[in-house]
Amino acid sequence: MSRLWIGAAGAVLGGGLAGSCGAYWLAAVGVLASLFSTRRWDQRLLWVACVLLGAGAGAAESAWLTVRPPPPTSPFEGEVRGILQRGGEYVAVVAPDACPSHGVAVTLAVRPAGLAPGARVRMYGSIEPLRSAQNPGGFDPRAHGLPGRVAWRGRGDLWLVRPARPFDALAVEMQDEARRRLAALERPFGARVLAGVLLGDRRAVPDETRVALQATGAAHLMAVSGLHVGGLAMLVFALVARLARGLGAVRPWRLGAAMALPPTGLFVVLAGAPASAVRAGLMVTIYLLGVLLGRRCRALDALALAAVLLTLGGPSTAAGVGFQLSFVAVAALLVFTAGHRGVTALALTALVASLATAPIQAWHFGTVAPLGPVANLILAPFAALVVVPLGLFGLLCAPATEMPLTAAAAAAEFLSTTAETMAGWTAGPWVVGAWTAPLWALPLVVYWAVSRRRWWTASLLAGALGGLALSLCPHGAVVDFVSVGQGDAIVLRSGGRVALVDAGPQRSAFALGNYLRREGVARLDWVLITHGHPDHFRGLLALAQTVDIGTVWFNGYPRPGAEWRRLRAALERRGIPVVAAPAGRHRLGAFALTIFEPLWGRAVSENDASIAVRVEGPEGTLLLTGDLEAAGEAALLAAGLAPVDVLKAPHHGSRTSSGPALLRATCPRATVFSAGHQSRYGLPHPEVVARYARWGVAAWRTDQDGRVRVRLSHPAGIEAHRRPSIALTDLPRSCTRPAPEVALGVKEPRS
Repeated sequence: MSRLWIGAAGAVLGGGLAGSCGAYWLAAVGVLASLFSTRRWDQRLLWVACVLLGAGAGAAESAWLTVRPPPPTSPFEGEVRGILQRGGEYVAVVAPDACPSHGVAVTLAVRPAGLAPGARVRMYGSIEPLRSAQNPGGFDPRAHGLPGRVAWRGRGDLWLVRPARPFDALAVEMQDEARRRLAALERPFGARVLAGVLLGDRRAVPDETRVALQATGAAHLMAVSGLHVGGLAMLVFALVARLARGLGAVRPWRLGAAMALPPTGLFVVLAGAPASAVRAGLMVTIYLLGVLLGRRCRALDALALAAVLLTLGGPSTAAGVGFQLSFVAVAALLVFTAGHRGVTALALTALVASLATAPIQAWHFGTVAPLGPVANLILAPFAALVVVPLGLFGLLCAPATEMPLTAAAAAAEFLSTTAETMAGWTAGPWVVGAWTAPLWALPLVVYWAVSRRRWWTASLLAGALGGLALSLCPHGAVVDFVSVGQGDAIVLRSGGRVALVDAGPQRSAFALGNYLRREGVARLDWVLITHGHPDHFRGLLALAQTVDIGTVWFNGYPRPGAEWRRLRAALERRGIPVVAAPAGRHRLGAFALTIFEPLWGRAVSENDASIAVRVEGPEGTLLLTGDLEAAGEAALLAAGLAPVDVLKAPHHGSRTSSGPALLRATCPRATVFSAGHQSRYGLPHPEVVARYARWGVAAWRTDQDGRVRVRLSHPAGIEAHRRPSIALTDLPRSCTRPAPEVALGVKEPRS
């Protein structure tokens, strides 16, 4: 049966991909392959039906994305479709009456009584569409909202028009009651860990515990994962079956399956039914129902059937990291640990789970955890078989006595202490880069083929995975303009050496760190802070906690602000020297860099004291200008400027910068605006955007195009996260065009 349902899962995934991309010819190929792949007509018909159903689901999802109605105008009425609590906030998904197929996610500080699925509400406030990820591998709100059909984010208030029915509000009331019970415990630290393990509330977990679990490769314990749901079901099933056998029951396993279903469902409901818990609960339910009906149900069949059902609900579900981690880990455990018992099975389970999830972790996060096997061997069984069952039992007994729940909080504290101790054994996860994901898949894939004596298959798979890794491996000399909102963060990479020009604002430090890790950057040779405005340096301290930094260069401004002085002192306490940038020529791999002397004087603003850098690569040149304005541009021109291929628009495209003299001297083929979405400063200014257009300079914007990459080695070109690449030689020079007269000197707000 495993071949039947595994093939069905593959057919649904392939059909969903074809439908989402509009490649219906690919679905037709899948139908033909299903017809000729086996002699059994029942398998043929099932696989053909799965291909067609997957293609239909993918096409429907694609149509939902493409045909998006205008957002409802505030105020509007609608029905609450779901509600979720994370940390101290609630997120209610409201389906407006004007477009009930598209939801609005509204964040609330307090949940009014009666606010639950099925309630009618009126919303007052602003509404904006969910945007796609700005950087490759970054958090994608639009994709995250796709399975729940959430299209917009609302900011404002919800007024209750009609409360939800008592039965519909039962799940939300149970979750709130569980949180109140945990908050009332005398062990607040353990209660917060329990909130993450039992209720899937990662924001409630203490920072030190969260960091320790991430460092040891056991971050999945902070969510209601398949391990927790499956461990709870297995424990209840085993205990009840053993007790029933001792009492002389005829079919004790059926009684065990019947008694394991209610706590499994209760656990999923208490956690707010997150996707990971629903996946695991569905698989466990399928397996237990097979036991109840007396049918031999293989775990692989239950896993594949759960994948089929979930993917039919939305093919984009398969692209989620949670879906991939859950199904790949469980499938690997079922394949590689079958037939093993005792300590051997426990050790093999930890090793296989870590190896199976390493490629997914590397692809999505750019890291792998060296302590993963050890941590999963110790922490995972303790969490699944002790903390979760004891915590759930404690919540059930809480109205009568708090003793079991207090014991569960103590167990959670022991789990946290053990994780922190293990985290001290290593410096943290290894930063390997997303391109190494195929290499981390090699051990299990090759072992599977060799163990079945399929030597040619093993050779082909090893060659294919190695070739894929080589094709993904970053090479050449590139400059990345990372999208960090209103601010600058520019990564220079060549010949294994990496540097950073500006570190962006503080709110984007996490996104910048994630981007560097996914690119495989664990060390920065130096960081250059062009000038002392917060949108250029405030993210540096948080970045220094996760990335090794050699030296920090700054413009040497004699009157630094208090915030910069505090940052400099904190960096020097970490052993990172902060010195004035050495002007002149420097090398960074294949890059030849020229750092210009900043402009000084009594009337010079901090913007005009920005450090400019000319970057010369094997196949092109680029000029970084910081936040220079009219006076700074004039000083830069006096120092002598040669034409460049790409110009970083000074001061995010303000009206006091990008003067005609600068454009005439640099003759850029293209310009890059580093700006934030709906910037409060109104940057880049429409007048400056039009000026570049009149000069015939092609423009890229990080607020619209996402991360912009300029490749200065063969093949030289520009590409963006949401825009096709183009060769530099296909872009004309602008210096031959007449310069329009543009008045300078208009003061812009400081950014």
